[in-house]
This record gives sequence, C-alpha cells and structure tokens, in this order.
Amino acid sequence: MKETQIRPSKARLTSTGENRAMAFKGKAFGRCVLTAGIAALVAGCAEPTTYKWNYQQFSRSKLAYAAKEGGMLTEIHGNPFNAPKTEVDATIRETMYSSHFGPPVPFLAQVPEDHRSPYRVVMIFDPQETISYRELCTGDLEAGDPDRKFIKVAAAFCARDIHETSVWGTVARSANPDDPKFKALIRKMTNQLFPVHEPNVRDGRNGNVRRRR
Repeated sequence: MKETQIRPSKARLTSTGENRAMAFKGKAFGRCVLTAGIAALVAGCAEPTTYKWNYQQFSRSKLAYAAKEGGMLTEIHGNPFNAPKTEVDATIRETMYSSHFGPPVPFLAQVPEDHRSPYRVVMIFDPQETISYRELCTGDLEAGDPDRKFIKVAAAFCARDIHETSVWGTVARSANPDDPKFKALIRKMTNQLFPVHEPNVRDGRNGNVRRRR
C-alpha cells in the first residue's frame, strides 16, 4: 500500500509566504521606528531644554524685595557668540526682564555702592561638568570646553554666597544672541529660577523632594 503524501495547498504556501513577508516588514518597521525615535531625540536636544534644577531657599518675598531695591546684580561668565560681550550680556539681561512670575525686576550689570539687596543672579556658559550648584554662588567659576553643536549654560539665584535656586539649560548653537531659540532658553531658565510656587526642595537630578530649612 502506497503512503499518501499530503502536500500543503498553494493557498497555504501563499499564506506562509505572506506571513514571512509581513514578519520581515514588521522588523523593518521596528527598525524605522527606532531610528525615527533616535532622530527625534537628537532633534529635541536642539530645542530649548532645562534640567538639573534645584530649589532650596526660594520665596517670592525675596524677588519682591529685589524689585523694591531697584534691581538685581546679574553676573554673566563667558560668551557663546562671536559678538562683543557687552552686547551679548545686554541682550540676555533684557530677555530675562519680565520672564518670571511676580514683579518685574531689572537685571543689572552693576549696582550702586549703597545697594542693599543681597540677591544676585550668576550665569555661566559652557560650565564644567563637575561644578555643583553651590559653587555657582561661592566658587571661582571657570568655563569648560565649548560644545560645537550646543550652547550649555548654568544659572543660579544667590543671596550673596548662599544658593537659593539653580537650573541648567542647553540649546542648539546659533550665530547671535537674538536667535529666537536662544532667547526662549533664557526666558525658560529665568522663569524656573523664580518659580510661581514656593517649593519644597525638588532636585531635578533625581526627583527627590526635601523640605526647606
């Protein structure tokens, strides 16, 4: 008696082939999605981005006091543009004005000798990776090596040498300080230096929350 061999039908062969083709397309699609995701992440770095924020002593009354005293000393270290530093600094201070909650505070290059307010802003471009938020208010600040593609900046709100708040930021490197994305970063950082709410300490590096002392 001959054994009968059952062969798969053409329809089944076609179905199997389609399944394999679909599986291949699925893998290819997955690779495309992954590639697109990486591209989107890289592109996102070019947008104004803030990170590593830290709030310790902030209260809105301090900002109001600085406004009452006529403004706040704003020290800017470094220059990320091929433009005169005085022009770059002036653009940054003008951009900071009214970019935060509360009474508008003039951000000043100099303050008079009889200026009583202890509050100031310190900003540094291309900060060293090892710098701590406290050193923004107390240390001799030195810039690190500039990134060819991105502008990096750290800023702190200080009461003399005591750290109040701080934030780091980055944006795609541009040709001049009037670039809309650069100005958007400065406004965003200023807004986060002086938050709407008086926070318990929220450390943006690890999400921990500590209460103000």
